[in-house]
Amino acid sequence: MPIEIHFIKEVIPGYWWIFPVGVNDEGKTVVNVGIGMVINEMNKQSVKLKKLQKWVIEEHPVFSERFKNATMIKGSGKGHQLPFGSPRKDAPSFQPRRSAMAGAICVGDAASLVDPFSGEGIGNALVSSKIAVSIFDKEKHADGLPIEVADAYMQELWETLGAELTNSFKMQKMVRKTWLMNWVLKKANKKAAVKDMLEQSLSSKEAQEEMKSTWNLIKLLLF
Repeated sequence: MPIEIHFIKEVIPGYWWIFPVGVNDEGKTVVNVGIGMVINEMNKQSVKLKKLQKWVIEEHPVFSERFKNATMIKGSGKGHQLPFGSPRKDAPSFQPRRSAMAGAICVGDAASLVDPFSGEGIGNALVSSKIAVSIFDKEKHADGLPIEVADAYMQELWETLGAELTNSFKMQKMVRKTWLMNWVLKKANKKAAVKDMLEQSLSSKEAQEEMKSTWNLIKLLLF
């Protein structure tokens, strides 16, 4: 069963996902379903995600039929806030959020490195951990991590992940424009390369690297 990402009119600017989990002891398919939406959009629209998800599963003309015989696993109806990565200013401010200071380095979710488009964070967590290990010296920094080293960590971290996270942030904002998403998805239905690009962008860093280039996107979508 493939991973499904659905841009439903009533859910935009968020999206609804269906992730395959496996098969239970009774031989029934188990899936993870949920809605992803940034908090400021939730607040603007006064959206309650649990209520909206209940509507999608029980009343949406397409998905209510698919889930009419489904039952929720007890205790599984939970939500979590994901610390998305977003564009940051250059040194020395690194605002709106710093990931290191004198005496401390943040990695992974603590550094707000979750991909804003796909919601994936494990890969970036490992990258940030690798950079932190390479830049920290146990003997030199025995009395504390100097601010200069903290800034160097943030500089290398953003040089490594900045373009990817910024691009994903822009893609997440693009979802808000229904007409644009409809146009891109129509292209995907007609052009296999566009379809592959969208699918791979959710999980492949290589595909995300390709999508950093505005010219690559223009060529792919228009020609």
